[in-house]
Amino acid sequence: MTKPRYMWTWGKTMRPPELSVPNQATGGQAAPPFFQAYGEWMGTPAPTWEDIAWLRELWGGPFMLKGVMRIDDAKRAVDAGVSAISVSNHGGNNLDSTPASIRALPAIAEAVGDQIEVLLDGGIRRGSDVVKALALGARAVMLGRAYLWGLAAEGQTGVENVLDIMHGGIDSALRGLGKGSIHDLGPDDILVPEGFTRRLGG
Repeated sequence: MTKPRYMWTWGKTMRPPELSVPNQATGGQAAPPFFQAYGEWMGTPAPTWEDIAWLRELWGGPFMLKGVMRIDDAKRAVDAGVSAISVSNHGGNNLDSTPASIRALPAIAEAVGDQIEVLLDGGIRRGSDVVKALALGARAVMLGRAYLWGLAAEGQTGVENVLDIMHGGIDSALRGLGKGSIHDLGPDDILVPEGFTRRLGG
């Protein structure tokens, strides 16, 4: 969908419209420009495990830590009191050559899956991807790009269509494997090439 006002602003100034970050405004001040907020974020010291434990103390509800790719980090997340982790390489955006999330999943699920919820995100594009992740130890998966494609194409209807396609793909994969439920899945249902999995940090 086109935005005539954006195009008009671009035509007059040859610059994109001013972007701001309203949720970063404090005390009734104006929202900072996007790149200012981004620069401040990039300059913020990295969080520590003590920070995670502190947040856990402040928040009594479900608490998930995203971006866990190492067994030792998964164990430290358990020690910090999180209720769930997401095995994720953030789409490979933060560090080139990071292994795919699915390759790190089995070892992490084996190490801590009986203590906390283990989710996976990254690379989920179809229902069969969901089935693979569940078979290798994930309790659930998270979608990013897939639903955004639907949202960009057709708004809420597009997102609902993406979810319908995912659901159909899961059902189809389960039928192909002769399974009546996702709860019947296990590692033996997946052909994993030798050397595919990665045991990082443990």
